Amino acid sequence: MKPSFTRRRFLSITGLPFLSLATSTRVLNALSLPASADKAILMEAEAFAHVGGWLVDAQHMDQMGSPYLLAHGLGIPCADAMTGVKVPQAGVYQVWVRTRDWAAPHQPGKFRVVIAGKPLEPIFGTKGAEWDWQDGGKVELQADGETTVALHDLTGFDARCDAVLLVPTSWGNFTPPNKPGELEVFRRHLLGIPQVPENGGEFDLIVAGGGFAGIGAAVAAARHGLKVALIQDRPVLGGNASSEVRVNPIHAMGDPPYPRNADVIHELKFAKPAWAYSDELKKADEQRLAVVKSEPNITLMLNTRLNGAEMRGDSIKSVIVQDIITGKRQILSSSYYADCTGDSVLGTLVKADYRLGRESREETGESFAPGKADKLLLGNSQYWYAADDGVASTFTPCSGALEIKSEPMFEVSKPKYPQKESPGVTYSAGWNWETGFNDDNIKDAEAIRDHAFRAAYGTWNFLKNLSPGKDFYATSKIKWLAHIVGKRENLRLMGDFLVKQQHIEENQIEDDGCVTATWYFDVHFPHPNNTKHWPGKEFRSLAYDDPQWDTLGKPLFPGRYLPIKPYPIPYRCFYSKNINNLFMAGRNISVTHVALAPVRTMLCTGMMGVVVGRAAALCKKKSCQPRAIYNSHLAEFKSMLEKPEDHGYRPAAK
Repeated sequence: MKPSFTRRRFLSITGLPFLSLATSTRVLNALSLPASADKAILMEAEAFAHVGGWLVDAQHMDQMGSPYLLAHGLGIPCADAMTGVKVPQAGVYQVWVRTRDWAAPHQPGKFRVVIAGKPLEPIFGTKGAEWDWQDGGKVELQADGETTVALHDLTGFDARCDAVLLVPTSWGNFTPPNKPGELEVFRRHLLGIPQVPENGGEFDLIVAGGGFAGIGAAVAAARHGLKVALIQDRPVLGGNASSEVRVNPIHAMGDPPYPRNADVIHELKFAKPAWAYSDELKKADEQRLAVVKSEPNITLMLNTRLNGAEMRGDSIKSVIVQDIITGKRQILSSSYYADCTGDSVLGTLVKADYRLGRESREETGESFAPGKADKLLLGNSQYWYAADDGVASTFTPCSGALEIKSEPMFEVSKPKYPQKESPGVTYSAGWNWETGFNDDNIKDAEAIRDHAFRAAYGTWNFLKNLSPGKDFYATSKIKWLAHIVGKRENLRLMGDFLVKQQHIEENQIEDDGCVTATWYFDVHFPHPNNTKHWPGKEFRSLAYDDPQWDTLGKPLFPGRYLPIKPYPIPYRCFYSKNINNLFMAGRNISVTHVALAPVRTMLCTGMMGVVVGRAAALCKKKSCQPRAIYNSHLAEFKSMLEKPEDHGYRPAAK
């Protein structure tokens, strides 16, 4: 009988390097691979030599098993992704393609596989809502030279391909595995990737996550002399502020008691507002990359996913990271770790204590909390815009898009502070294009993003093809639609102190207050007007700067627009209460759902990262764990935050 592995269990196994070889061998034996000497050929789509117009998408790999290629053409078929493969032995091969129908049963993302110049008969992306292997039929291949394999997009509407597998017919009626643990071991076996990860080195601090919090932590620690690894699972830095997501970073910086927390963050902030339609944001990516690359103490690992961890008692001994393109895995070890992923990726792996969703008013004593605890989260925003091209164009409706037939089905009141208008931009979607409020933002991340796709495509079809004002859009096209949503909330890791509403509202200052929050109780809800049309599947949000807040918001939230006095977030919110050497910075710190609202903005989380980087430096100096900074070295830590140069800090070169 074949063993069954859940994804969570498998990640735990891969996180124990001394057991992973034996475990992998057992899994491989259980797969009962044919004894034939003929070799199967696995081509990972993300590793194709030329991805053409397709995008490498790694944000769901922990859920579905791998990075994949996404044909995000906005309704225009993408250029072919192509690679070459040497066939070891001439003969007939069974073709399998791992894919899915992302809006089943509507089949919006169709594509063909072309081998040696000949399209296979099946149309892929048509056979089911879940990721699985689709039968591609048989193909006869020669062993001379290199055989080309191409993915040919048919629609431009987000076809996706994980891998192409060629199985020799000598293997008989073999069906490739699809269970997470079995599939992972099978991949490594065919690709020749060692079942035991390679040694990737030792560090003083390993930072997971390359947003503002992660960059702040890595750069601050490096400038204090620590050897740092910064792990980022995307090709660019900046998180939600990157050109992939395009959220404008906000928050006051330089407030007392420690204005020097903003040193690094000033270097990351782009000089211009980051409106979604600004292609100049790619310059902001380059600016942040330059800051990190200028630090000799930082080993930067872009396109690298942290997906395993090994514990020694209540401390993290090492982590496992995987190259998104090659699949290569490494073990990295460190004295200290910082989870700056937003999603608490590392904290989840090591079973750090956490909270998720809204606490009840009875539990926290917060007047803004609901009467009963629930799983409602702040949503995920997807920015997009359309612009005038000056020439007439068409838009083919996306099969499976939301059927939007009138303006009230997608539009809500315009925020008081919308994105600034720009010449030529005919429609722009900003922060209140928000979805996933009632979903699991980790397990359901791909479905949340895809629902946002369906809403955007349905809206644009209405505006351009059906609306009374369609003539206005006759020469407009969608120019950009984020394929990565901007998240606001997920698991919050628990520290020795839990910030609640009353701490902020009543300005209850703790002796270790160090990162000053200045935003307001910026809670978001599904917009009631959108709920009328899409109950449980809303894609528009309501917040304080909505003109209808007084009539629509108050029944949802017992609070009010409440400017806060500057509140220094305690240091004890930045390390785990049950994992000895784990820091956290970002939207996953130790706060309640209500208290997250004023502290989650990017410039604030960046300053959290700077504090964590400095705390790690002091931990190394004192040979202590993060908790001891508060218990035994608080005075020195405060001095470090006030005058970092007096504690070994090297400012950026001018």
